[in-house]
Amino acid sequence: MNNYLVQWGFKFILIVSLCNITLLLSCHDRGDGQSTLSDGDLLFSADTVLFDTLLTDRLSITKRFRIYNPNTDAINISDIYLSEGSEYSLIINGANENQVQDVLLRGKDSLLILVKLQVDKRDVDDPYLIKDIIITSWNDNTNQTLLIAWGQDAIYLGNEILCDQTFTPDRPYVFYDSVLVDVGCRLTLEAGTTLLFDASAPLLVAGQLIAVGDSTNAITFRNSRWDANYRIAPGQWPGIHFLVGSQDNLLDYAIIENAITGITIGNPDEDTLADLTLKHSIIRHTSQMGLAAYSSDVVAENLLIMNSGTSNLVNAAGGFYHYNHCTFVNKPNLFYSSDPVAVFTNQLILSDQSKISEYLYLTLQNSIIWGLSDNDLWLFNDEKAGWSSFVHHNLIHSNNEMNDNFVVFDTLIPLFLDTENYNYELDSGSVVIDIGQSSSVRDDLRGRLRDEQPDLGAYEK
Repeated sequence: MNNYLVQWGFKFILIVSLCNITLLLSCHDRGDGQSTLSDGDLLFSADTVLFDTLLTDRLSITKRFRIYNPNTDAINISDIYLSEGSEYSLIINGANENQVQDVLLRGKDSLLILVKLQVDKRDVDDPYLIKDIIITSWNDNTNQTLLIAWGQDAIYLGNEILCDQTFTPDRPYVFYDSVLVDVGCRLTLEAGTTLLFDASAPLLVAGQLIAVGDSTNAITFRNSRWDANYRIAPGQWPGIHFLVGSQDNLLDYAIIENAITGITIGNPDEDTLADLTLKHSIIRHTSQMGLAAYSSDVVAENLLIMNSGTSNLVNAAGGFYHYNHCTFVNKPNLFYSSDPVAVFTNQLILSDQSKISEYLYLTLQNSIIWGLSDNDLWLFNDEKAGWSSFVHHNLIHSNNEMNDNFVVFDTLIPLFLDTENYNYELDSGSVVIDIGQSSSVRDDLRGRLRDEQPDLGAYEK
Protein backbone atom coordinates (compact mmCIF):
# COMPACT_ATOMS: atom_id res chain seq x y z
CA MET A 1 0.00 0.00 0.00
CA ASN A 2 2.72 2.42 0.87
CA ASN A 3 4.65 1.55 -2.31
CA TYR A 4 1.48 2.07 -4.33
CA LEU A 5 0.95 5.55 -2.82
CA VAL A 6 4.57 6.51 -3.38
CA GLN A 7 4.37 5.53 -7.05
CA TRP A 8 1.22 7.58 -7.59
CA GLY A 9 2.78 10.46 -5.71
CA PHE A 10 5.69 10.58 -8.15
CA LYS A 11 3.28 10.34 -11.09
CA PHE A 12 1.21 13.22 -9.69
CA ILE A 13 4.26 15.42 -9.27
CA LEU A 14 5.42 14.61 -12.82
CA ILE A 15 1.98 15.38 -14.32
CA VAL A 16 1.72 18.69 -12.44
CA SER A 17 5.21 19.68 -13.52
CA LEU A 18 4.48 18.92 -17.17
CA CYS A 19 1.23 20.90 -16.98
CA ASN A 20 3.05 23.88 -15.48
CA ILE A 21 5.66 23.78 -18.24
CA THR A 22 2.91 23.62 -20.88
CA LEU A 23 1.10 26.55 -19.30
CA LEU A 24 4.30 28.59 -19.18
CA LEU A 25 5.03 27.92 -22.84
CA SER A 26 1.51 28.91 -23.85
CA CYS A 27 1.55 32.15 -21.82
CA HIS A 28 5.09 33.37 -22.44
CA ASP A 29 7.48 33.84 -25.38
CA ARG A 30 8.99 30.61 -26.57
CA GLY A 31 12.01 32.49 -27.97
CA ASP A 32 10.95 32.30 -31.62
CA GLY A 33 8.85 35.52 -31.70
CA GLN A 34 5.98 33.84 -33.53
CA SER A 35 3.14 34.58 -31.12
CA THR A 36 1.06 37.33 -32.73
CA LEU A 37 0.16 40.57 -30.96
CA SER A 38 -3.15 42.26 -31.58
CA ASP A 39 -1.57 45.57 -30.62
CA GLY A 40 1.96 46.95 -30.31
CA ASP A 41 4.04 49.54 -32.14
CA LEU A 42 6.41 49.22 -35.07
CA LEU A 43 9.45 51.41 -35.54
CA PHE A 44 10.61 52.90 -38.88
CA SER A 45 14.22 53.80 -39.69
CA ALA A 46 13.11 56.92 -41.63
CA ASP A 47 9.99 58.99 -42.07
CA THR A 48 11.28 60.39 -45.40
CA VAL A 49 13.36 58.82 -48.16
CA LEU A 50 15.02 61.64 -50.09
CA PHE A 51 16.68 61.33 -53.52
CA ASP A 52 18.97 63.83 -55.20
CA THR A 53 17.94 65.46 -58.46
CA LEU A 54 17.42 62.75 -61.08
CA LEU A 55 17.77 63.03 -64.83
CA THR A 56 14.91 61.76 -66.95
CA ASP A 57 15.20 58.23 -68.36
CA ARG A 58 17.92 57.41 -65.83
CA LEU A 59 17.48 54.85 -63.07
CA SER A 60 18.20 56.17 -59.59
CA ILE A 61 20.42 54.61 -56.99
CA THR A 62 18.60 52.28 -54.61
CA LYS A 63 17.76 53.63 -51.18
CA ARG A 64 16.61 51.58 -48.24
CA PHE A 65 14.79 51.77 -44.97
CA ARG A 66 13.65 49.21 -42.40
CA ILE A 67 10.57 48.45 -40.35
CA TYR A 68 11.47 47.16 -36.88
CA ASN A 69 9.35 45.12 -34.51
CA PRO A 70 10.68 45.96 -31.03
CA ASN A 71 8.16 43.65 -29.37
CA THR A 72 8.76 40.13 -28.16
CA ASP A 73 5.89 38.69 -30.19
CA ALA A 74 5.21 38.90 -33.89
CA ILE A 75 2.99 41.49 -35.54
CA ASN A 76 1.01 40.86 -38.70
CA ILE A 77 1.42 43.75 -41.17
CA SER A 78 -1.78 43.70 -43.15
CA ASP A 79 -0.65 45.99 -45.99
CA ILE A 80 2.39 47.78 -47.45
CA TYR A 81 1.83 49.75 -50.66
CA LEU A 82 2.56 52.90 -52.68
CA SER A 83 -0.34 55.28 -52.31
CA GLU A 84 0.01 57.24 -55.55
CA GLY A 85 1.40 54.72 -58.05
CA SER A 86 4.18 57.03 -59.29
CA GLU A 87 7.53 56.22 -60.92
CA TYR A 88 8.84 54.75 -57.68
CA SER A 89 9.22 50.99 -57.35
CA LEU A 90 9.69 48.86 -54.25
CA ILE A 91 11.36 45.63 -53.27
CA ILE A 92 9.73 44.48 -50.05
CA ASN A 93 11.45 41.73 -48.10
CA GLY A 94 13.06 40.47 -51.31
CA ALA A 95 9.88 40.61 -53.43
CA ASN A 96 9.84 43.02 -56.36
CA GLU A 97 6.33 44.28 -55.61
CA ASN A 98 4.78 47.69 -54.97
CA GLN A 99 2.17 46.11 -52.68
CA VAL A 100 2.26 43.16 -50.30
CA GLN A 101 -0.26 41.93 -47.74
CA ASP A 102 -0.21 39.88 -44.55
CA VAL A 103 3.49 40.01 -43.78
CA LEU A 104 4.34 38.41 -40.42
CA LEU A 105 7.12 40.40 -38.78
CA ARG A 106 8.53 38.32 -35.94
CA GLY A 107 9.48 39.76 -32.60
CA LYS A 108 12.82 41.58 -32.47
CA ASP A 109 13.10 41.30 -36.24
CA SER A 110 13.07 43.82 -39.10
CA LEU A 111 11.82 44.05 -42.67
CA LEU A 112 13.89 45.67 -45.44
CA ILE A 113 12.30 47.86 -48.10
CA LEU A 114 14.33 49.02 -51.13
CA VAL A 115 13.19 52.07 -53.09
CA LYS A 116 14.23 53.26 -56.55
CA LEU A 117 12.70 55.23 -59.40
CA GLN A 118 13.11 56.13 -63.03
CA VAL A 119 11.90 59.59 -63.93
CA ASP A 120 9.66 59.99 -66.96
CA LYS A 121 10.27 62.95 -69.25
CA ARG A 122 7.78 65.81 -68.80
CA ASP A 123 9.17 68.26 -71.35
CA VAL A 124 9.67 71.16 -68.94
CA ASP A 125 12.80 73.18 -68.22
CA ASP A 126 12.59 73.59 -64.45
CA PRO A 127 13.09 70.70 -62.01
CA TYR A 128 9.85 69.13 -60.82
CA LEU A 129 8.83 67.39 -57.63
CA ILE A 130 8.18 63.64 -57.64
CA LYS A 131 6.58 62.37 -54.45
CA ASP A 132 4.77 59.34 -53.18
CA ILE A 133 3.92 57.71 -49.85
CA ILE A 134 4.53 54.19 -48.63
CA ILE A 135 1.55 53.20 -46.48
CA THR A 136 2.14 50.54 -43.83
CA SER A 137 -0.92 49.17 -41.96
CA TRP A 138 -1.05 46.78 -38.99
CA ASN A 139 -3.92 46.12 -36.63
CA ASP A 140 -5.53 49.56 -36.22
CA ASN A 141 -2.32 51.48 -36.97
CA THR A 142 -1.05 53.23 -40.09
CA ASN A 143 2.35 54.73 -40.90
CA GLN A 144 3.28 56.97 -43.83
CA THR A 145 6.82 57.09 -45.22
CA LEU A 146 7.29 60.00 -47.60
CA LEU A 147 9.29 59.58 -50.84
CA ILE A 148 10.72 62.77 -52.37
CA ALA A 149 12.83 63.39 -55.47
CA TRP A 150 13.33 66.13 -58.02
CA GLY A 151 13.23 65.24 -61.70
CA GLN A 152 15.10 67.15 -64.38
CA ASP A 153 14.50 66.90 -68.11
CA ALA A 154 17.75 66.92 -70.08
CA ILE A 155 19.11 67.03 -73.62
CA TYR A 156 21.11 63.89 -74.46
CA LEU A 157 24.06 63.81 -76.84
CA GLY A 158 26.51 61.11 -77.81
CA ASN A 159 28.63 59.91 -80.72
CA GLU A 160 27.91 62.97 -82.82
CA ILE A 161 29.57 65.99 -84.41
CA LEU A 162 28.58 69.56 -83.58
CA CYS A 163 28.99 72.64 -85.76
CA ASP A 164 28.04 76.23 -84.93
CA GLN A 165 25.63 75.46 -82.12
CA THR A 166 24.68 77.36 -78.97
CA PHE A 167 23.83 75.64 -75.70
CA THR A 168 21.51 77.49 -73.31
CA PRO A 169 21.00 77.13 -69.53
CA ASP A 170 17.38 75.97 -69.86
CA ARG A 171 18.17 72.27 -69.41
CA PRO A 172 21.37 70.33 -68.72
CA TYR A 173 23.15 68.62 -71.59
CA VAL A 174 24.04 65.01 -70.88
CA PHE A 175 26.87 63.41 -72.86
CA TYR A 176 26.51 59.62 -72.88
CA ASP A 177 29.30 59.17 -75.48
CA SER A 178 32.00 61.33 -77.06
CA VAL A 179 30.99 64.54 -78.85
CA LEU A 180 33.22 66.41 -81.29
CA VAL A 181 33.18 70.12 -82.12
CA ASP A 182 34.27 69.86 -85.75
CA VAL A 183 37.12 71.68 -87.48
CA GLY A 184 36.10 75.21 -88.44
CA CYS A 185 33.02 75.05 -86.19
CA ARG A 186 32.13 76.77 -82.94
CA LEU A 187 30.25 75.61 -79.86
CA THR A 188 28.97 78.53 -77.77
CA LEU A 189 27.84 78.05 -74.16
CA GLU A 190 25.68 80.71 -72.55
CA ALA A 191 26.04 81.75 -68.90
CA GLY A 192 24.62 79.15 -66.50
CA THR A 193 24.80 76.23 -68.95
CA THR A 194 25.45 72.81 -67.40
CA LEU A 195 27.18 69.96 -69.23
CA LEU A 196 27.08 66.50 -67.63
CA PHE A 197 29.29 63.63 -68.78
CA ASP A 198 29.04 59.86 -68.41
CA ALA A 199 32.14 57.81 -67.66
CA SER A 200 33.17 57.26 -71.30
CA ALA A 201 32.17 60.64 -72.71
CA PRO A 202 34.86 63.27 -73.41
CA LEU A 203 34.23 66.61 -75.06
CA LEU A 204 36.54 66.79 -78.09
CA VAL A 205 37.22 70.21 -79.60
CA ALA A 206 38.83 70.39 -83.01
CA GLY A 207 37.15 73.71 -83.73
CA GLN A 208 36.40 76.41 -81.15
CA LEU A 209 34.74 76.45 -77.72
CA ILE A 210 33.44 79.75 -76.35
CA ALA A 211 32.03 79.46 -72.83
CA VAL A 212 31.39 82.80 -71.13
CA GLY A 213 29.54 82.87 -67.83
CA ASP A 214 29.40 85.52 -65.15
CA SER A 215 30.00 85.80 -61.42
CA THR A 216 26.53 84.46 -60.55
CA ASN A 217 26.02 82.05 -63.47
CA ALA A 218 29.08 79.90 -64.02
CA ILE A 219 29.23 77.32 -66.82
CA THR A 220 29.66 73.83 -65.35
CA PHE A 221 31.34 70.75 -66.80
CA ARG A 222 30.99 67.74 -64.50
CA ASN A 223 30.04 64.08 -64.18
CA SER A 224 26.42 63.00 -64.66
CA ARG A 225 25.97 61.51 -61.17
CA TRP A 226 24.41 63.93 -58.70
CA ASP A 227 24.07 61.73 -55.63
CA ALA A 228 26.17 62.70 -52.62
CA ASN A 229 28.93 60.10 -53.02
CA TYR A 230 29.82 61.46 -56.46
CA ARG A 231 29.79 65.20 -55.83
CA ILE A 232 33.54 65.50 -55.34
CA ALA A 233 34.60 62.04 -56.54
CA PRO A 234 37.49 62.37 -59.02
CA GLY A 235 37.93 60.51 -62.30
CA GLN A 236 34.25 60.26 -63.32
CA TRP A 237 34.67 61.36 -66.97
CA PRO A 238 37.59 61.90 -69.39
CA GLY A 239 37.57 65.73 -69.45
CA ILE A 240 37.81 68.35 -72.21
CA HIS A 241 40.31 67.63 -74.99
CA PHE A 242 41.40 70.43 -77.34
CA LEU A 243 42.81 68.79 -80.46
CA VAL A 244 45.43 69.88 -82.98
CA GLY A 245 44.17 72.89 -84.92
CA SER A 246 41.86 74.14 -82.17
CA GLN A 247 42.49 77.85 -81.53
CA ASP A 248 41.00 80.93 -79.84
CA ASN A 249 39.11 78.95 -77.19
CA LEU A 250 37.77 80.90 -74.22
CA LEU A 251 36.47 79.69 -70.85
CA ASP A 252 35.39 82.53 -68.57
CA TYR A 253 33.58 81.80 -65.28
CA ALA A 254 33.70 78.06 -65.86
CA ILE A 255 33.87 75.15 -63.40
CA ILE A 256 35.38 71.84 -64.52
CA GLU A 257 35.22 69.03 -61.97
CA ASN A 258 35.34 65.27 -61.33
CA ALA A 259 37.28 64.51 -64.53
CA ILE A 260 40.31 62.29 -65.10
CA THR A 261 42.25 65.29 -66.46
CA GLY A 262 40.19 68.48 -66.49
CA ILE A 263 41.64 70.01 -69.65
CA THR A 264 44.08 68.48 -72.12
CA ILE A 265 45.39 70.58 -74.99
CA GLY A 266 48.01 69.79 -77.62
CA ASN A 267 48.27 72.23 -80.49
CA PRO A 268 51.78 72.82 -81.85
CA ASP A 269 51.82 75.82 -84.20
CA GLU A 270 54.12 78.58 -85.33
CA ASP A 271 52.37 81.52 -83.63
CA THR A 272 52.14 82.59 -79.99
CA LEU A 273 48.45 83.50 -80.05
CA ALA A 274 46.41 81.90 -77.28
CA ASP A 275 44.97 78.53 -78.20
CA LEU A 276 43.13 78.60 -74.85
CA THR A 277 42.29 81.47 -72.51
CA LEU A 278 41.02 80.72 -68.99
CA LYS A 279 39.53 83.43 -66.76
CA HIS A 280 37.63 83.33 -63.46
CA SER A 281 37.58 79.54 -63.61
CA ILE A 282 38.03 76.50 -61.37
CA ILE A 283 39.36 73.02 -62.18
CA ARG A 284 38.96 70.63 -59.25
CA HIS A 285 38.70 67.02 -58.05
CA THR A 286 40.58 65.32 -60.91
CA SER A 287 42.15 61.87 -60.62
CA GLN A 288 45.17 62.91 -62.69
CA MET A 289 46.05 66.46 -63.77
CA GLY A 290 43.99 69.60 -63.68
CA LEU A 291 45.43 71.20 -66.83
CA ALA A 292 47.81 69.38 -69.18
CA ALA A 293 49.16 71.43 -72.11
CA TYR A 294 51.67 70.23 -74.70
CA SER A 295 53.34 72.51 -77.28
CA SER A 296 50.42 74.91 -76.85
CA ASP A 297 49.72 78.55 -76.09
CA VAL A 298 47.71 79.13 -72.89
CA VAL A 299 46.76 82.32 -71.07
CA ALA A 300 45.19 82.09 -67.60
CA GLU A 301 44.22 84.62 -64.97
CA ASN A 302 42.14 84.19 -61.83
CA LEU A 303 42.36 80.42 -62.27
CA LEU A 304 42.06 77.98 -59.34
CA ILE A 305 43.22 74.39 -59.80
CA MET A 306 42.94 72.13 -56.75
CA ASN A 307 42.63 68.56 -55.54
CA SER A 308 44.42 66.73 -58.36
CA GLY A 309 45.62 63.13 -58.22
CA THR A 310 49.02 64.06 -59.65
CA SER A 311 50.08 67.61 -60.55
CA ASN A 312 47.64 70.48 -60.82
CA LEU A 313 49.40 71.87 -63.86
CA VAL A 314 51.75 70.32 -66.44
CA ASN A 315 53.04 72.36 -69.41
CA ALA A 316 55.47 70.32 -71.49
CA ALA A 317 57.11 70.03 -74.94
CA GLY A 318 57.41 73.79 -75.24
CA GLY A 319 54.78 76.43 -75.87
CA PHE A 320 53.87 79.91 -74.64
CA TYR A 321 52.27 80.08 -71.18
CA HIS A 322 51.10 83.11 -69.22
CA TYR A 323 49.69 82.78 -65.67
CA ASN A 324 48.70 85.76 -63.53
CA HIS A 325 46.84 85.70 -60.20
CA CYS A 326 46.32 81.95 -60.16
CA THR A 327 46.06 79.53 -57.24
CA PHE A 328 47.45 76.03 -57.75
CA VAL A 329 47.00 74.05 -54.56
CA ASN A 330 47.05 70.35 -53.74
CA LYS A 331 46.61 70.33 -49.97
CA PRO A 332 44.55 68.66 -48.66
CA ASN A 333 42.99 66.34 -51.22
CA LEU A 334 41.10 63.06 -51.42
CA PHE A 335 44.36 61.17 -51.88
CA TYR A 336 47.98 61.87 -51.05
CA SER A 337 50.09 63.20 -53.93
CA SER A 338 53.79 63.95 -53.60
CA ASP A 339 54.03 65.20 -57.21
CA PRO A 340 54.96 68.86 -57.62
CA VAL A 341 51.94 71.10 -58.01
CA ALA A 342 53.18 72.83 -61.18
CA VAL A 343 55.55 71.39 -63.81
CA PHE A 344 57.04 73.35 -66.72
CA THR A 345 59.41 71.73 -69.19
CA ASN A 346 60.42 72.27 -72.79
CA GLN A 347 60.67 68.56 -73.48
CA LEU A 348 58.41 65.53 -73.39
CA ILE A 349 59.47 61.89 -73.40
CA LEU A 350 56.92 59.70 -75.19
CA SER A 351 55.98 56.12 -74.39
CA ASP A 352 58.38 54.79 -77.05
CA GLN A 353 61.17 56.79 -75.36
CA SER A 354 61.40 59.29 -78.23
CA LYS A 355 61.63 62.92 -77.14
CA ILE A 356 59.93 66.14 -78.19
CA SER A 357 61.92 69.29 -77.41
CA GLU A 358 60.53 72.73 -78.25
CA TYR A 359 61.06 76.31 -77.11
CA LEU A 360 59.14 77.25 -73.95
CA TYR A 361 58.20 80.77 -72.85
CA LEU A 362 56.70 81.18 -69.39
CA THR A 363 55.41 84.09 -67.34
CA LEU A 364 54.16 83.22 -63.87
CA GLN A 365 53.32 86.03 -61.49
CA ASN A 366 51.15 86.96 -58.49
CA SER A 367 50.27 83.30 -57.99
CA ILE A 368 50.27 80.66 -55.26
CA ILE A 369 51.87 77.24 -55.79
CA TRP A 370 51.18 75.15 -52.70
CA GLY A 371 51.24 71.41 -52.10
CA LEU A 372 52.90 68.49 -50.33
CA SER A 373 56.15 67.90 -52.19
CA ASP A 374 59.56 69.28 -51.24
CA ASN A 375 59.48 71.56 -54.26
CA ASP A 376 56.04 72.33 -55.70
CA LEU A 377 57.30 74.36 -58.65
CA TRP A 378 59.36 72.18 -60.99
CA LEU A 379 61.18 73.85 -63.90
CA PHE A 380 63.18 71.69 -66.31
CA ASN A 381 65.12 73.29 -69.13
CA ASP A 382 66.54 71.29 -72.01
CA GLU A 383 69.05 73.88 -73.19
CA LYS A 384 68.97 72.62 -76.77
CA ALA A 385 65.29 73.44 -77.08
CA GLY A 386 65.35 77.01 -75.73
CA TRP A 387 63.79 78.59 -72.66
CA SER A 388 62.63 81.98 -71.42
CA SER A 389 60.93 82.36 -68.03
CA PHE A 390 59.78 85.31 -65.93
CA VAL A 391 58.71 83.91 -62.56
CA HIS A 392 58.18 86.62 -59.96
CA HIS A 393 55.97 87.71 -57.05
CA ASN A 394 54.65 84.21 -56.35
CA LEU A 395 54.26 82.31 -53.10
CA ILE A 396 55.91 78.93 -53.67
CA HIS A 397 55.97 75.96 -51.32
CA SER A 398 59.54 74.75 -51.69
CA ASN A 399 62.80 74.12 -49.84
CA ASN A 400 64.72 75.81 -52.69
CA GLU A 401 65.43 79.50 -52.91
CA MET A 402 64.10 81.43 -55.90
CA ASN A 403 64.86 85.09 -56.52
CA ASP A 404 61.99 87.59 -56.81
CA ASN A 405 59.51 85.18 -55.16
CA PHE A 406 58.27 84.34 -51.68
CA VAL A 407 59.51 80.83 -50.98
CA VAL A 408 58.18 79.11 -47.84
CA PHE A 409 58.49 75.50 -46.68
CA ASP A 410 56.43 75.85 -43.49
CA THR A 411 52.98 74.42 -44.23
CA LEU A 412 51.50 75.90 -41.04
CA ILE A 413 51.60 79.55 -42.10
CA PRO A 414 48.19 81.31 -42.30
CA LEU A 415 47.06 81.17 -45.88
CA PHE A 416 43.62 79.82 -46.85
CA LEU A 417 40.22 80.18 -45.25
CA ASP A 418 39.11 76.53 -44.93
CA THR A 419 41.25 73.91 -46.65
CA GLU A 420 39.33 71.00 -45.10
CA ASN A 421 36.26 72.06 -47.09
CA TYR A 422 38.23 73.13 -50.17
CA ASN A 423 37.69 76.84 -49.64
CA TYR A 424 40.85 78.52 -50.92
CA GLU A 425 39.83 82.10 -50.39
CA LEU A 426 42.33 83.94 -48.21
CA ASP A 427 42.33 83.84 -44.44
CA SER A 428 42.23 87.25 -42.76
CA GLY A 429 45.81 86.73 -41.56
CA SER A 430 47.10 85.27 -44.82
CA VAL A 431 50.73 86.03 -45.62
CA VAL A 432 49.90 86.79 -49.28
CA ILE A 433 47.66 89.80 -48.64
CA ASP A 434 48.91 93.02 -50.29
CA ILE A 435 52.21 91.57 -51.54
CA GLY A 436 51.29 91.25 -55.23
CA GLN A 437 52.45 93.39 -58.12
CA SER A 438 49.98 95.64 -59.93
CA SER A 439 49.10 94.27 -63.37
CA SER A 440 46.42 94.29 -66.04
CA VAL A 441 44.27 91.91 -63.94
CA ARG A 442 41.89 94.29 -62.15
CA ASP A 443 39.46 91.83 -60.50
CA ASP A 444 39.59 88.40 -58.83
CA LEU A 445 38.03 84.97 -59.46
CA ARG A 446 34.64 86.10 -58.15
CA GLY A 447 34.71 89.36 -60.10
CA ARG A 448 35.60 91.57 -57.11
CA LEU A 449 37.87 94.53 -57.81
CA ARG A 450 41.48 94.32 -56.66
CA ASP A 451 43.08 97.27 -54.88
CA GLU A 452 46.37 99.00 -55.67
CA GLN A 453 48.22 96.44 -53.55
CA PRO A 454 46.74 93.20 -54.87
CA ASP A 455 46.86 89.90 -53.02
CA LEU A 456 48.54 86.86 -54.51
CA GLY A 457 46.43 84.10 -55.99
CA ALA A 458 43.00 83.94 -57.56
CA TYR A 459 41.15 85.60 -54.66
CA GLU A 460 41.37 89.15 -53.33
CA LYS A 461 40.64 89.40 -49.61
